[in-house]
Amino acid sequence: MRFELFQQYSSPEAAFSFVLRLFHIVGLNGTGLWSRVRMACIFLFYLTLLVIPQLTGGYTDDHQRVRASVELLFNANIYGGSMIFAYEMATFQAFIQELRNLSVLVCSLSYQLKHTLARFNHRADIIAKVQTACMGAVTLFYWVAPIPSIYSFYYGSLNSTEPVRLVQHLEVKFYWLENRTSVKDYITFVIIMLPVVIMCGYVCNLKVMTICCSIGYCTLFTRLTVKAVEQLETVSPVERTSSAMCNVVLIHTRLLICIKLLNRSFRLMLLLQWMVCGLNWSISLLYLTNVGICLKSVTVVVMFVLTTAETFLYCFLGSRLAVQQELLEQAIYATQWYNYPKALQMNVRMMLRRSQTHAHITVGKFFRVNLEEFNRIVNLSYSAYVVLKDQIKLDIN
Repeated sequence: MRFELFQQYSSPEAAFSFVLRLFHIVGLNGTGLWSRVRMACIFLFYLTLLVIPQLTGGYTDDHQRVRASVELLFNANIYGGSMIFAYEMATFQAFIQELRNLSVLVCSLSYQLKHTLARFNHRADIIAKVQTACMGAVTLFYWVAPIPSIYSFYYGSLNSTEPVRLVQHLEVKFYWLENRTSVKDYITFVIIMLPVVIMCGYVCNLKVMTICCSIGYCTLFTRLTVKAVEQLETVSPVERTSSAMCNVVLIHTRLLICIKLLNRSFRLMLLLQWMVCGLNWSISLLYLTNVGICLKSVTVVVMFVLTTAETFLYCFLGSRLAVQQELLEQAIYATQWYNYPKALQMNVRMMLRRSQTHAHITVGKFFRVNLEEFNRIVNLSYSAYVVLKDQIKLDIN
């Protein structure tokens, strides 16, 4: 890494630098009046352009109702999660501050740990920017993709008597517009949908990026704590002073505080994610069983894949954090603390006792975020799908 980049990304302010700039745009970076006004405007935007039209959409058949339900659940997860996160913003800001204090402590121990942290900050910044660019491209494609239906309607309607079926961005009849049948109203609907699609993509990207970066940083600092503990064994007993040991204990203490603050910030948002994910899977599987994968079911398939990928990503990162917590416990026990002077034994024993109660990211206060939990929610959703399918068969018969 070049010296200029090393200096830039080794500072405490480098953590979450790009994400915090995105927070500022939507008013999530503070608790003042102006920030609350911006969040209130986003919430009204969500109610006016997404919730009300989908609840009063004038659906003509059950297929439209199911697709609209999946879209409503997907958007509720995005915006509802953002509102919950805004409510817990003070806790998240405390997490950011603790994380930066932890960065200062880690960098003061050794150049190797400082270099590892700088490389991670640089990589996280690049990934966040690339992800934002990709989300922007996907958002633009999602907005543009249905528009060619106008041209296909004009060319196909010359020698066809079939009713008009324009492809919708959202499966709704948008207020007074006849956007399903009228080309003029459809063009107006497309123009209105541009800020809606951009806002949905922006908020979704911000939510996913914040959760992934936060868990990633906690995993990184757990790994750096493991290295700091292992470095105690590489120095001579003379250099293994009580001050060096106290620094490692302080890093471990602040790490546990960071994970607890992060868990408090995300547990309600993840609870909403799990509830929406289970409902989305059950409804989508039931719909795809009856309809199959075709042009009608594209929206349901896309929402199903995105919800699954997002939930799996959180569980994967949660499992990585749990693995690092176990490695930290093993590293502390491997220090042979019983051979240390009595003045240092109490510090190591305290770290060992704390590390045995692993800090985790949880869904509400109920269960941990890991791959095992992902497997459990898949099984529960499939069981709900089977029950619903059997009940529908009984009703038909």
